[in-house]
Amino acid sequence: MYRTCALASLVTVGSVGLLGACTWSPPQNLNGGGAGNGGGASSGAGGTGARRDAGVGVGGTGVAFDATPPMPTVDANCGSTRNPTMRLPPDLLLVFDRSGSMAADPSTGRNCMPAATCPSKWNQATAAVNMAVASSQTTIEWGLKLFTTGGTGCAVTPGVQVDIALNSAPAIATALAGAGPGGNTPTTLAVNLAGDYLASLTTTNPRFIVLVTDGQPNCAGGNGGADDAAAIAAVAAQAARGFGTFVIGVATASDQMATATLTGMSTAGMHARAGTPNYYVVNNTAELVTALDAIGTQVASCTFMLASAPPDANNVVVLADGTVVPKATSPTDNGWIYGAGMTSVTLTGTYCQQVMSNTVKDVEVLFGCGGIPPVP
Repeated sequence: MYRTCALASLVTVGSVGLLGACTWSPPQNLNGGGAGNGGGASSGAGGTGARRDAGVGVGGTGVAFDATPPMPTVDANCGSTRNPTMRLPPDLLLVFDRSGSMAADPSTGRNCMPAATCPSKWNQATAAVNMAVASSQTTIEWGLKLFTTGGTGCAVTPGVQVDIALNSAPAIATALAGAGPGGNTPTTLAVNLAGDYLASLTTTNPRFIVLVTDGQPNCAGGNGGADDAAAIAAVAAQAARGFGTFVIGVATASDQMATATLTGMSTAGMHARAGTPNYYVVNNTAELVTALDAIGTQVASCTFMLASAPPDANNVVVLADGTVVPKATSPTDNGWIYGAGMTSVTLTGTYCQQVMSNTVKDVEVLFGCGGIPPVP
C-alpha cells in the first residue's frame, strides 16, 4: 500500500513541493512536473518531481515517506488457548508422630507389652501406613518424615527419613521398623520443616502433607509446653505455600482438647473432611488404611497438570467433557482449585467423583488474558 495525495493539495514553495490530504491506496506511478521523476529513490533532471505515492521531491531527488504500516501484534496466549491436561502422581509426605504416647494401647490408654507385638497406636499405625503405601506406591509418590528426631525430646532434624518417590513402600517400611515411640510432640517444627522439604523439590507434581498424630502439640519454646496455636499457624503457613495438609488423629475422639486443636489444623490445612470432627479419626489399623486410601484416591484421581501457569489467573475456564466447571472456594466445594504455582488444577466434590467413576474422561483448561475471556 502507498500513500497518495490529491493534486489540489500540492503547494510549491521555491523548488520544494509540499503535499497534503494524503490517503492510502494501491501503488500508482504518476510522474511529477517538468522533466523530473518523483519517487522514493528516484532522481529528477530538473525541477521538483512529485509522484502521488512519493511525497516530496527536493532538489531533483525524491524523498519517500510511503511505507507499509506495521501489523498489530497479538499475544498468542490471549483469547482462548486450549490446554489439554495430564494427570500426575501427587507427592504425599507422611509427617508421622512417634511421640511416647504412641506406645499406648488405644483401647486402654496404657502401654502394653511386649512392645513389638502389642496393639499399640504405633504398631497399628505403622501397619496401616505400610499397607496403604504398598497398595498405591505406583500412582502416588510417598515420603516419610518422623517427629521427634535428633536425640532430644523436642528435636526435629531437617529433611526426611524417606524421600518422596514412586515405589517407596520398602524404604518407608524399613524406616518405620527402625524407629519406635519416644519423646514429645513437636508438631509445629515438624510441619514447618516438612514444608521446607516440599519447597525444595523441583518437580511440578502437586504436593501435600499427611499429618498422622495422636494428640496435642507441645514443645513450645523447645521445653515441652503446650503449642496448639503455633501448630495451627504452621499448618496454615504451609497451605499458603501451596502445600495443603490432611490431618489424621489416632485415637483422639475422647480427647476434647486434642479434638479442638486437630480440628483447627484440619481447617487451616484446607483439606477438611465433611462431618464432625473435620479431620480423619482412626482407632485401629483398618480405619487408618481407609483414611489413607481416601486421601490418596482424592489427590491422585482429581489433579491435572498444566503445561504452564495461566497468563491471567482470574481469566481461566476449566472444562470437564466440554462442560464448564465452576471455580471452588475450598476443597470441600464442587468445582476446581489451583495447585501449587497454579501449574495444576484439582477437581473437587461431585466433579472429582465423576472423574473417579470415569463419567468424566477429558479435562481441558482454557486461558484468557488481556481482558479477553476464553471461549469454551
